[in-house]
Amino acid sequence: MGVAGYILRDIVNRTPDLILASASPRRRDLLEGLGLALTIAPVDIDESVRADEPVHSYVARLAAEKCDAAVERLATPVLAVLAADTVVSLSGEIFGKPVDESQAEAMLRRLAGRRHEVLTAYRIRLGERTVERLVATFVTFRSLAAKEVAAYVASGEWCGKAGGYAIQGIAGCFATELRGSFSNVVGLPLAEVLADLRALEALPNYPPPAFGVVR
Repeated sequence: MGVAGYILRDIVNRTPDLILASASPRRRDLLEGLGLALTIAPVDIDESVRADEPVHSYVARLAAEKCDAAVERLATPVLAVLAADTVVSLSGEIFGKPVDESQAEAMLRRLAGRRHEVLTAYRIRLGERTVERLVATFVTFRSLAAKEVAAYVASGEWCGKAGGYAIQGIAGCFATELRGSFSNVVGLPLAEVLADLRALEALPNYPPPAFGVVR
């Protein structure tokens, strides 16, 4: 079932609209929620931070490298290729995906009671044309009790999430303020991505009828 009792159309057998060079289920859900049919083509790259690399440069570089690697592997794709990367930054320090419960707990304790920045960079390539953008959202967490942090870590929701939390899930109750794109915190700034795809004329069938939902 979809939102407010609506059901998403089956888009599995439709002609794809876009190639998503990402294995992120959040990005896939966001785009498919708009009725877009996707070809999923994730790539593996070295995501190590270079010495003295600023967070903005780091996230933009990863998005660009992922997109370029996907285009090279697919050999002149007809559709637009979209790649993105998301990180959490606290006072310039990069918070990626925690590797275990201990790291997730440490991240949450540091984010508690403070404002942090969520950065998503993306690159879109269609033929010889390229568009890239960096979108920032500021999120403020309230103070968190030790029991809350422990319970959240035990829930497992942090796994695979930049900064060790999912704003669209349980962790939504931690945030007291959000300035900017909500979907950016989830993993992809939809308004900006759609604007750039349309500027490239990459989505001739957008929007699908009723955004792909039926009663």
